[in-house]
Amino acid sequence: MAETTGIINGSNLKITLGAEGGTLVMVNNLTDCSISTNLDMRDTTTKSNAGYKALLPGMIEATMSFSGMFANDATNGLHELFDFQNTKAKLDIKLTQIVGSGSTPNADDMEYVAKGYITALDLTGGVEDNASFSCTVQLVESIAYNVIS
Repeated sequence: MAETTGIINGSNLKITLGAEGGTLVMVNNLTDCSISTNLDMRDTTTKSNAGYKALLPGMIEATMSFSGMFANDATNGLHELFDFQNTKAKLDIKLTQIVGSGSTPNADDMEYVAKGYITALDLTGGVEDNASFSCTVQLVESIAYNVIS
């Protein structure tokens, strides 16, 4: 496939993950996913800055978050995520573009590739509503933004 042109359909953004060094599999029943990066600034103000704050870049912090519908029989859902969190497993994780109900990333598009740990995992269900889960992965080391080959 060729690179997707125009505005990307958010439904095609998917999360794949697995234990570090293992096989990555797509998280089942996703409803949304995101990556968030923050650059901390360090204060370098001195008396010679004439009352203006001086800043330089410091540490970068990043998370990937995603939510989905809860299903007991999901092959890569809440139960598997809980096991990763409970064992404090380091994960290989990707936010990638997989078109429609396929399982193969779309060649020549871009994806985020990182390592991290599950820091938050929630299961919720309201009265006569779909049960759902949400997960936050704190990314560690560096994040790669790669062309999918």
